[in-house]
Amino acid sequence: MSIAAIVLFLLPCSLLWAAWARFARIAVEAPPQSWRAYCGKSALILAICSTLLELVFFYNGGSPHGLMPTPGIWRFVGRISFWTLVGSVVLSVFGKGRWRLLIPAWAAAYLFVDYLIFMLEMD
Repeated sequence: MSIAAIVLFLLPCSLLWAAWARFARIAVEAPPQSWRAYCGKSALILAICSTLLELVFFYNGGSPHGLMPTPGIWRFVGRISFWTLVGSVVLSVFGKGRWRLLIPAWAAAYLFVDYLIFMLEMD
């Protein structure tokens, strides 16, 4: 199941890569950093953290059939992953540039991949 999770997470990861590439291009063109640029950078960092935490959750702690994992750190990892996803989307609203449109697309792909993995685990 971990191979399926990694393959399915290629879509959100590619959207994050595209967002970083566009953000880096804008950062090079406009050197003075504003608070909107810092919001954008922190949104992208939170998005990467959320994706990595979700992969760790599925690889080590996620239980089949979409149930809660066994007691331990894995109960917190799922919640932290969700709230970093929400924080990333909220911070991207304050960012500047077209790359911000890729963060909600990443979030939608992320949630779709989560749903697919839970459906695959039920079979």
